[in-house]
Amino acid sequence: MIRVIPFAAVFLLLCAACAVTPGAAAPTPTPAQPAPTARATASGALSAQGRVVPARSATLSLPNGGIIATVLVTEGQQVQAGQVLLRLERARADAAVAQAEADLASAQAAYAKLKAGATPAEIAAAEARLRAAQAGLRRTSGGVTPADRAAAQAQLDGARAHLAALQGGPKAADLQAAEAQLAQAQAELATRRDQLSAAKTNARLQMEQRTNDLTQAQAAYVTAQRNWEHVQETGKDPITGLRLSDAQQRAYYDAFVRAEAALHNAEAAVQQAQVAYDTARQAEASGVQAAEQQVAVAQATLDKLRAPADADAIAAARAEVARAQAALDKLTGAQRAGAVEEAQAEVDQAQANLEKLRSGASESDLAVAAAAVQRAQAALRLAQAVAAEAELLAPFAGTIGALEARVGEYVAPGAPLAQLADLTAWQVETTDLNERSVARVHAGSRATITLDALPDLELQGAVIRIRPLGENRQGDIVYVATIGLDQQDPRLRWNMTAAVNFEP
Repeated sequence: MIRVIPFAAVFLLLCAACAVTPGAAAPTPTPAQPAPTARATASGALSAQGRVVPARSATLSLPNGGIIATVLVTEGQQVQAGQVLLRLERARADAAVAQAEADLASAQAAYAKLKAGATPAEIAAAEARLRAAQAGLRRTSGGVTPADRAAAQAQLDGARAHLAALQGGPKAADLQAAEAQLAQAQAELATRRDQLSAAKTNARLQMEQRTNDLTQAQAAYVTAQRNWEHVQETGKDPITGLRLSDAQQRAYYDAFVRAEAALHNAEAAVQQAQVAYDTARQAEASGVQAAEQQVAVAQATLDKLRAPADADAIAAARAEVARAQAALDKLTGAQRAGAVEEAQAEVDQAQANLEKLRSGASESDLAVAAAAVQRAQAALRLAQAVAAEAELLAPFAGTIGALEARVGEYVAPGAPLAQLADLTAWQVETTDLNERSVARVHAGSRATITLDALPDLELQGAVIRIRPLGENRQGDIVYVATIGLDQQDPRLRWNMTAAVNFEP
């Protein structure tokens, strides 16, 4: 399964917004300038800044975490829809599939056996039990020894003791032990919940801190990059406007390199903090659940002791006393006939079991077995689906723009792994239409696009859509407008800076 990750999309939009915001604060005492916005030209046309982006792109991830086993593509490689991009280690998933297959085979075998009916060996065993019951009937019909009477008396005494225990209720010592066990389980639950919640909170705070650090690193990188580009183009100080020596230019380049390294480190720190937070959150859920189960078990044990004896259990114990009394009476002379009748009942039951085996399984038994087969089939499909999710597939044909995956690395569920785009069709996005200028633009508005990198190229296009939600950027509410191009040019590249002139 492949899905677009909202966090990655927000991150890419943030990077794009920073890339076109020349007014970010510089590391000097000069005040920060407001974000640039679209402006009207002398002819009345509206001019805005934008960037070239693919008409179709996606950030790819996997729903389950794991260790990357194989990476099958590289950055810049063209792929086809459905092509496997990378695989996670799937030993556990394959084992789960094998277990589900074994369970399905077992359920199918049980159903087939039930449907086929009893085997000759099972029928022979039932016939043997019938013969044993018939022999018992013959023995009961014969003489009774003193040992027989003693055994019957012992069975009656045991049945009476069991009934007395049920009617007397639980012992005080058993209740105290159960209450103590419940209190201990509740205390352990509270301690466990507090510890795991604190760990998750700490992990979340760390993730928020790393995100703030990343935002600061991005701002510093944009400033350093803009300064260095200005120095490269003009040879002058971007702040004072004075011409710089080679050493001073080198200082601006070093500042740019340090800012770039700090940005990469901040990005890695955010990813690590996200993994730590996901781990802490999962540990809290599983740990609290296990402690709650211990409390539930202890509470159930105490409730069972406190509850009055089950009426059915007492009735069964009384019935057992009555049976034992009847058995003893049968052996004392006056009730011998009852003993014979009981032996006859055992013969009748053995005869009924034999006839049931010979007649085959009932419809209800077959239905239960068939349901077990269906459950096993569903479990196998689920295990196969989980195993299939260990592969990252391309949702459409395109080019791998970025690849954040290395063999042997652990990836968290939903972590961005690859950026895929169709580089055969481009469009332009503007990010500086403020709330005043956006009112002059609508879907279908025509526009002329020129690019800094290709000064000899002028493209025509029309607004495809305007994002309804505005974003607050340095005090201005700005809107993203997407312009479709009437024609494509093979020289276009991702994130090229473009000037967009909307026709009045």
